[in-house]
Amino acid sequence: MELDLFVRSLFKKANEAGFSEYEVYYVDRESLSISVYKSEVEKYNVNNSAGLSFRGKLGDRIGYSYTEILDEDAIDMLVNKAKENVLAIENEDIQFIYDGDKEYKEVSTYYQALENIPADKLIKIALDMEAEAKKYSDKVESFSGCAVSYSSGKYGIINSKGLNLHNKSNILTAYVVPIIKDGDNMYDGFGYVVAKSLDEVNAFEIAKMGVDEALSKVGATSIPSGNYKVIINSDAMVSLISTFAGVFSGDAVQKGLSLLKGKEGEVIASNIVNLVDDPHLENGLASVGFDDEGVATGKTYLIKNGKLESLLHNLKTANKAGVKSTGNGFKASYASPISVSPTNMYIEPGINSLEEMTKKIDKGLIITDFAGLHSGANSITGDFSLAAKGFYIENGVKTKAVEQITVAGNFFTLLKDVEEIGRDLKFPMSSVGSPSILVKELSIAGEGTKNE
Repeated sequence: MELDLFVRSLFKKANEAGFSEYEVYYVDRESLSISVYKSEVEKYNVNNSAGLSFRGKLGDRIGYSYTEILDEDAIDMLVNKAKENVLAIENEDIQFIYDGDKEYKEVSTYYQALENIPADKLIKIALDMEAEAKKYSDKVESFSGCAVSYSSGKYGIINSKGLNLHNKSNILTAYVVPIIKDGDNMYDGFGYVVAKSLDEVNAFEIAKMGVDEALSKVGATSIPSGNYKVIINSDAMVSLISTFAGVFSGDAVQKGLSLLKGKEGEVIASNIVNLVDDPHLENGLASVGFDDEGVATGKTYLIKNGKLESLLHNLKTANKAGVKSTGNGFKASYASPISVSPTNMYIEPGINSLEEMTKKIDKGLIITDFAGLHSGANSITGDFSLAAKGFYIENGVKTKAVEQITVAGNFFTLLKDVEEIGRDLKFPMSSVGSPSILVKELSIAGEGTKNE
């Protein structure tokens, strides 16, 4: 059954069943992923997923159901399941079918240049990345990954209040993870691109990025334990922000899962820190003009000049807090309930280059990689103790590679200890971004800590 006809029939049946308000959210996505290994295609995966969810209001509660099949039987099932869901609701949270906003920002997320790219061209890119990496350095021993992916999708919201929104998006990504061998030691690196057209995909440049990173780690050693002035580079800082992003959720705050409860307007970071959620960021991987509740999106300052400016909200959490939704009500899939999620979250860049910040350190570290974020970081308290890699700084110069160290600290303390912010804002295949930052000090456990 065609979507329009299905929705009209569903809404008619919902009205007859006593629902006063109702809404449909639909999604249709497809993706192609190609990975290669030893100059041959290892995997060729095509995935298609489509589905529709229904929300209906009975009294002051909203029931929920979903389907992958659009036919008459599905209409009856959706209405009946939503009714059953209403009866099972035990909490008193108020939920909403949204009226809509007067204006919605047009956000470009679909690129014509990516339409109908032949699969053999994508395969060639993957094979070329592997070949270029081997050609670039004879130390390349193998690969832990080499792949190209294309994904596209469309989704939308239609409700009984006249709201009818839709959007489509697509993107191409390519990456290679070469492993080099030096003596008995192995080192890996990561080269990647996120592209809007094939012209932006250069197999040599991607391979070079990955191999150069791997080569930079050769000869890495540990360092003595102690407190060091630290630069956290953009990639490593992105991993930290991603781990602790949930503390800025209004839902987490209301459930007691964030230490930011009641701290809006208070200083929680250095006065040079501005953390934003920007759904209108040009070329952002999570850019969107409306959220999954139909609320118009807009740029939100979470931290502005060091002060907690706002939390992220959907309609339910905003109502509880007595504020307007920030347009961050999103679903993980059509079958999921509405939660609170960021769009493009990043620290705004400063003015200094990584090299300029490095010159200001007599003895310190550049952290390039954190490991163990799932087990070594407490997203509620902000505490972390993480294995890390990077480079030693001496007399303002980046010197030897460093590994086998553990970095310990607290995310909230770290934000307050930011002394400088670089201009090298990056989004490493992620909707979370950051420049490199210079932190007053962090505790490093390295040499001399074993068996103590």
